[in-house]
Amino acid sequence: MVSSEDYTPAGKPDLLRRRAAFALLACLLALVTPAAAAFDRSAESPDGVPQRLVLAIDGIPYDVFVELQGRGHFSAFRPAARMVSTFPSLSDVAFAAIEGGDPPDGYQTTHYDPVRNKVVGHSIGALSERAHPKIASDATSHSVPHRVMGYVTPQRIALGELREIGRDLLRSRKQTFVAYLGTSDAVLHLKGRAGAETFLLQVDAYLQDLQARVRERTGRELMIDIVSDHGSTMVGSKVVPVEKLLGQCGFRRNRGMTEAIDTAYSLPGIVGSLAITASPEGAEAAARCLAVAEGMDLVAINRGDAVGVLTADGEAEVRLLATFPERYGYRALRGDPLGLLDGAATEQVFEQATAFRQTRDAPRPDPLRRLWRAFHGDVKNPSALLLSLDDGYEVGNPALRLMTRLRGGHAGTHGSMTRLASLGVIASNWRDVDDVNVASANHALFGAGAITAMKLALAKRADDARHDGSSASRR
Repeated sequence: MVSSEDYTPAGKPDLLRRRAAFALLACLLALVTPAAAAFDRSAESPDGVPQRLVLAIDGIPYDVFVELQGRGHFSAFRPAARMVSTFPSLSDVAFAAIEGGDPPDGYQTTHYDPVRNKVVGHSIGALSERAHPKIASDATSHSVPHRVMGYVTPQRIALGELREIGRDLLRSRKQTFVAYLGTSDAVLHLKGRAGAETFLLQVDAYLQDLQARVRERTGRELMIDIVSDHGSTMVGSKVVPVEKLLGQCGFRRNRGMTEAIDTAYSLPGIVGSLAITASPEGAEAAARCLAVAEGMDLVAINRGDAVGVLTADGEAEVRLLATFPERYGYRALRGDPLGLLDGAATEQVFEQATAFRQTRDAPRPDPLRRLWRAFHGDVKNPSALLLSLDDGYEVGNPALRLMTRLRGGHAGTHGSMTRLASLGVIASNWRDVDDVNVASANHALFGAGAITAMKLALAKRADDARHDGSSASRR
């Protein structure tokens, strides 16, 4: 219903005219906003307080956030959407893609370096937040002791990080303030679903308080976009003994590659994935050795122009057929390990956009693009093999397992291709958002469309303020 104040003296609905004007403005902004220069990190807010917060929260699962929204929390936010991670579903790889920056050297800071022919990144400095190429943050970066303490008292440290982000934001003059909150990942690893819910309720309450402070200082709302890089299985896990299994098949673990039987890898954190370097002569045998192991979801092998996918009862290949539009070929060699084929067909072509819609909530979301990109673009030095473990299994870093066991164990992993590990969240309090993968998350957060939407929202906000002032003066 339109009130009498929405009509001009001529009797035409002013509200409809304003909406038409903003629709035209949106079209004009889309035409004049160049995609290559969409996001300017140095742009300043006209009133001295950031207009927008992009809050990157490590490891928040889609299911938990949506469940809390269904119970009335995060009510200031539009309905949340899925953010499908990379494979492996790890922070260094996923956040690099979400940010749109250079891919990391390896899947994690500790990785095999082919130039130096050894596994690198074992120093204590590798634990520092500065050593991890995650999303570039305008908020305070943290040290090694801070990260270690995050695995001792994760809830307290994560809440402290959030408050620190709020203080940094209120001191900033940037138009868009980007912040990374890392210890939330430790909350999920150690506390599982219960910890995630408790922490997210604290996030919701703090963002409401931050919003009130911005409103008091500026008279306007703070636009907030939330994104996470992956999900969590939120269940306890037992170890798949990779080194023992490979040894039984005639392979040995080595820091470098000297013989055909060598494999080189680093056991990462509490995760359900593993990158293994193997010799060209031994890679296929190593993949088949591991594919039948208990707890193995799948083994992916880099075959150059194809990615091999091996499970206990099937084998297939994935190929990139075109980039514009993105299109993949999927060929079953034995069984249908990804469960993508219709009927008796053994080969099928998939448009990426269609495949994403069809698989975004599947047991392995968006598998074709993630498998291909894992060896072709997501990291600078891809491995020969990538393992994805079933929920309830991990590769087992001894030091971290000991640390968490002293605290009563841990309650969640990520890294694999499975749904729970793969689905992060994207949500906004000022616009509708669709389901995304890491590439489309980059466009949604930092692309030309996001900047156009922000400019339009700011223009509408200013027009509404003028309109409210004009209506008040007429009254």
